[in-house]
Amino acid sequence: MSKGVKPRTHLILDICLFCLLVTLALTALLGHAKPIASGHSGFMLNRIHEVAGIGMCLVVSLHLLMHLPWIQAQFKRLLNSPNRAG
Repeated sequence: MSKGVKPRTHLILDICLFCLLVTLALTALLGHAKPIASGHSGFMLNRIHEVAGIGMCLVVSLHLLMHLPWIQAQFKRLLNSPNRAG
């Protein structure tokens, strides 16, 4: 069994992140372009934006967890590197 995360998994995660980003941007722009003080459509737009934001936080957290070994390696490299000041 191979070690690490498969490229297909990264692709799926990246597609999810892109879709959530587009959803967040569109709902934010629509909310500011056509301010809807009340009503069902304003509530739904606000709700979609909220759910997409929560989804984005979850997917970004998953993305960071998938890259945790790389992040740890970079911190070790940063902390163990000799000082370059001089």
